[in-house]
Amino acid sequence: MSWLGILFQRKTTSNPAVKSLRRNQVKLDSRIEKIITLLPKMGETIRQGADYLYAKVLQEQIRNYDTRFGSKVVDQIDDPKRSAILRKLTGLMLVTFFNELSERYPDSAIPSALSDGLHYEIYRTLPSKDSFIDYLTYRNPNFEDPRLAPAFKFGNDIAEIMQTLDLSFSFMISQQSTIISEISRKLIRLVLFDEPIEATPQPP
Repeated sequence: MSWLGILFQRKTTSNPAVKSLRRNQVKLDSRIEKIITLLPKMGETIRQGADYLYAKVLQEQIRNYDTRFGSKVVDQIDDPKRSAILRKLTGLMLVTFFNELSERYPDSAIPSALSDGLHYEIYRTLPSKDSFIDYLTYRNPNFEDPRLAPAFKFGNDIAEIMQTLDLSFSFMISQQSTIISEISRKLIRLVLFDEPIEATPQPP
């Protein structure tokens, strides 16, 4: 994008997280400006990616669980439950987005601001505590590696939505966070950094 295009984008964005970032940062480099212009495209990619991961990863794993245990959990997924699952799934994808930017801009407010901006592009609202921020702030003393905590919480969240108390169900869902994060990372790098998508791992 030309400098004129960037200037136009700076003046016309309605994203409150981006506006706040520009007010609080003296100068944003060209890479950040490019990411800002790509936030709408990134938002649409995350929406489509969440639909794909829901159908090809979570739903398939729940069907496998039903086959194994003779249950009918997948049949209980009505529209409200599907929407709730998709929101949790999207939250995990936003955590991956935050982590990708944190590797490039450590000890900076930029990853948080742009993640808020991406959330706005998806939902047209800034994130509340009950969003991907809940995954970022969640801590569990049982894990030496804090990176495992969001996966654990994700499994519990989906189990709660489905009102399933079986620990093997929440553990199964937690295991899917690896492939969810990996596919999310590939989509993020494709959109933001033009990195080609390589073969993705298959669910266990």
